[in-house]
Amino acid sequence: MRHQAIRGLALAAGVFLLATSLAVSANAGSAFKGAAGQSGNVNGSLPGEVLWGYYQTWDSAFGNGDNILRLVNPNGAANTNLAGAKAQTVCAMIYVFDEDQEMGECCGCPITSAGLLTFSAYQNLTADWAVGLIGERFAESNAYGSLAVVAAAQNTGILGLGNGQGCTSTQSGACNSGCDPTNTPGYSVTVANNLLGSITHNQVGFRSPFSEEPNVFGITEVALSDDAGGDSNNLIYLQNQCGALVGNSTGGGICTCPSEIPEATVQPLSF
Repeated sequence: MRHQAIRGLALAAGVFLLATSLAVSANAGSAFKGAAGQSGNVNGSLPGEVLWGYYQTWDSAFGNGDNILRLVNPNGAANTNLAGAKAQTVCAMIYVFDEDQEMGECCGCPITSAGLLTFSAYQNLTADWAVGLIGERFAESNAYGSLAVVAAAQNTGILGLGNGQGCTSTQSGACNSGCDPTNTPGYSVTVANNLLGSITHNQVGFRSPFSEEPNVFGITEVALSDDAGGDSNNLIYLQNQCGALVGNSTGGGICTCPSEIPEATVQPLSF
């Protein structure tokens, strides 16, 4: 009887643990949209279509210099000479916000298959700020804030030379090679296009004012936060706000796309 009771308790404990495990898995699936951007489908194998992060170039605390944003296109084939290989350019629609959650710059940048784009916060993402400027860079409102990167298909219908950046003359200066982040003509977000990304932060850690040790300076690189398919209302807002930003009379608010192939620099050999 004693052994039967022990076996019965062990069986009950096993059933309880199995039920708990299933409940946790179900909750995890329902709490996250999933890497493929579909509700309840969590497979962890695909990146999302909307990425978020932050930059902090200077502040009274923590920021200590330029931040570097890196984006990679994992779609398609880089070598189209192989049988069945097809290239797939993906647009990185970039939206940069200041500390007051005001969008200050936006742009659309094409990334070819296996391509890497490297953005400087100083030179590419905040150099043409359209709102809140109050003086020198270290006194500007865009010293830190958030940024969104939306992956979308290249719009071949607006490819052209009219705006001088690979888009037709009807498109704004934020459009590059068929990648327009505004609501004219707008774009859709699907699982057919996605991006990977990280951002490097130049940081300072302040010691206690009573400490005799110097402050600590360092650089960290973290992955952008994956928001899967994003929020539909926010996606509409990003496009509309970008359109209003670059369509005003100031001519500002447009971030710039770095080249996928940086200029080669030849260093002299030292012996």
